Formats: sequence, structure tokens, C-alpha cells
Amino acid sequence: MTQAADDRPFGAARARHRPGPRPGVLVAVLIGGVAGGAARYAVTAAWPTPDRGFPWSTLVVNGSGAFLLPLLLVLSIDLGRGDRFLRPMLGTGFCGAYTTFSSIVVGTDQLMAHRHPGTAVAYLLASLAAGLAAAGLGFIAGRWIAGRRPHVREMGAA
Repeated sequence: MTQAADDRPFGAARARHRPGPRPGVLVAVLIGGVAGGAARYAVTAAWPTPDRGFPWSTLVVNGSGAFLLPLLLVLSIDLGRGDRFLRPMLGTGFCGAYTTFSSIVVGTDQLMAHRHPGTAVAYLLASLAAGLAAAGLGFIAGRWIAGRRPHVREMGAA
């Protein structure tokens, strides 16, 4: 037996129209994703991880992406230049394709499978520490850069 949308809890909220993804935003995410994936591939191809070695290239890629995302977000928000395509292209698209948590898990698993538990644990902890530190530094750098430039709101008031 089916109830009307108004009789169910939150029925009215579910019945409202939700806008779908905008094609232009999806294209922006696609372009950013292609660029991010290509950049990741270029770094890992130029700096391959030796068999059973420490995955430095993945650590650097994920750390630099963890720095870039908050930097981008702080600058686009603080400077008021949040173009509707900029954040989806660079944040979701580029950074999403450039960095992956799954690569940390795969690298750790491969090191464990090849009986290198010390390296695996060191890699996992280094990845977590580097990601958190890089994100914090990206935030701080973004705030520092934004503080040195006139804000859009301030320029309009002058």
C-alpha cells in the first residue's frame, strides 16, 4: 500500500524539484579531471616506485593535492572570485583525479603482501601526516595570499 508524499515523514521535502547537474559544470569537472589524471600519470611515470620500495611519487602527488585544494578554496572564497566553473574544474575535477586515497591503501597493501610491514606502516603514517600538514599549509597560504590582495567587496566599495 502506497502513501501519498504528504503523509510520509519528509514527504514534502522529497516531492520538491531538485535541479540536475548543469552541463557546463559537468564539462568543467571533466576537463579538470582529465588534466588532474594526466598530471598524476606524468609524475608517477617520471618517478616510478621500485618494486617493494617506498612510493614517494604517490606521497608527493597526494601531499601536493592536499595543499592545492584548500589553497584554491580559500582563494576563491576570500577573494570573491568563485566563478561557477572554477571550483568544480579545479577542486572536484583536477584535485579529485590528481589525488586518490585508494592509492595509499593499494601501496600499503602491496608492501604488506611483499612482507615489508615496517615500510607499509611508515608509508601509511607519512601519507596521513603529509596530507594533514599540506592541507593546513594550503589553508594558511591561501589566507596569506588573500590578505595581501584587495577583496572584490573592498574594490566595489572604493
